Amino acid sequence: MRITKLSAEPFDLPLIEPFIIATGRKDAANNVLVRVELEDGTVGFGEVAPSPYTTGDTQATSIAAINHLRSVVEGRDVESWRTLLVDTRKALRHQFAAHSGVEIAVLDAWGKMAGVSLHQFFGGVKTEVETDYTLSLGTPEETAKSAAKAVKQGFNKIKIKVGMTVAVDFARVKAVHEVCPDADLALDANQGFSPKDAVELARRIEKAGIELSLLEQPVRRDDLAGMRYVREHCGFLVGADETVFTPEDAIRVVREEAADVINIKVAKAGLVGALDIAGIARAANISLMIGCMMESKIGLAASVHLACGLGCFTHCDLDSVYLLQPFECEGGYHQVGPVFSVEGVGAGTGIIYQP
Repeated sequence: MRITKLSAEPFDLPLIEPFIIATGRKDAANNVLVRVELEDGTVGFGEVAPSPYTTGDTQATSIAAINHLRSVVEGRDVESWRTLLVDTRKALRHQFAAHSGVEIAVLDAWGKMAGVSLHQFFGGVKTEVETDYTLSLGTPEETAKSAAKAVKQGFNKIKIKVGMTVAVDFARVKAVHEVCPDADLALDANQGFSPKDAVELARRIEKAGIELSLLEQPVRRDDLAGMRYVREHCGFLVGADETVFTPEDAIRVVREEAADVINIKVAKAGLVGALDIAGIARAANISLMIGCMMESKIGLAASVHLACGLGCFTHCDLDSVYLLQPFECEGGYHQVGPVFSVEGVGAGTGIIYQP
């Protein structure tokens, strides 16, 4: 079945409230909607969630990159999707977010054509996953208030963005623990600390008797020695997020013993890269986390299907849809509180979107 058209257009989504992390503030998600159309009329949907600091992409560069790939994609047989996606990577290096959006749309179109749900294609291990809820930077009082609200809404797992100062972040973690003593807590520094400050924060938290399920990306993405230092000197699991974009990055983390957990984000690794990274981590006995950028239901559905299909993720951070203003979009998954279910979802990701 031939691909007749690849298209990309701006897809601007307002946030419910500003989201602040160590690398900046976001007031809206300036994403890209991707469509792949087949000769029988089947439409596959994908989404790009660019991040200038994290992935090096913007909405404009992503659209330009996808338009550049039209000559590679259009006219090709979607049933040979792996060869096609190897060729798109050869035709344009980097541009991680753009490649991810194209891969999601191609595989959604293939799944719809073949009558296969992507979660089944990825392995069909389970049909449900439970996500955490992420708290952005703020005062201890603001952070505790947001945590209490999330728990009241049914969330059992809370991820706290850190990277302010050791003293302030410790106060924030302590405040959250006081109002949500039974919640599973994790921290995400988004490269915000030096190795020594990350260890100091971890030690203060441990001394206070507070358990953490994960300390994610405590130092710069390229500081593998610093990641290993934190891992060796704190009592919590250390996760690599921005450090791993590609399977080659994952191999470097394994070799340097730089992390206990690797966070796979389809928005930066793509679906093909995500499968390779998962294989590398599992072979190296490293745990897996699945995360997201600021994609809507259209893009997030691919990550939910991957998480259910592989069924091997010990940490799940797929909460972007809780941060965005909702809009009409059918399929993808069913959502009840923090739980996503793909039970009964149609072929591909099941996404049907008509603006």
